[in-house]
Amino acid sequence: MKTLAGLACLSLALLCGCSGGRPGPASNGAAVVFQKKNFSLVKVPDPDLEAALEGLLSSSYAVAVKEHSGDTPMDIGFTYSLAPRGAVYPFSEIEVSCIIQEKYARRSGPVLCGDFFRELDLKIKRALADKQPF
Repeated sequence: MKTLAGLACLSLALLCGCSGGRPGPASNGAAVVFQKKNFSLVKVPDPDLEAALEGLLSSSYAVAVKEHSGDTPMDIGFTYSLAPRGAVYPFSEIEVSCIIQEKYARRSGPVLCGDFFRELDLKIKRALADKQPF
């Protein structure tokens, strides 16, 4: 759980760093949330699943990056964030955001976020295959 909180803080810091902290219209270096997707997980706390989320996200990210930019992810300005959304158990549902620098969003956003979410969806379904369904 600490790892997920750290990951969320790191993503937020990256998002703030990309925006330059200036109010007003976004510049080409600003990051925008291009797409969000919610994933239903399990009804009861599952520390193993929570611990696995970081790996599921980072490996899905790696697949999407490799497909679109080889070994240079900074060339496409892409990252992601995760937010717990469950009412009683925060990780019963998560919201994952695909974040792209504004200057790349129109060109790369649809395919890049599509590939990222498709890969993440497959990995989450595999991880939930032997768990109590939501």
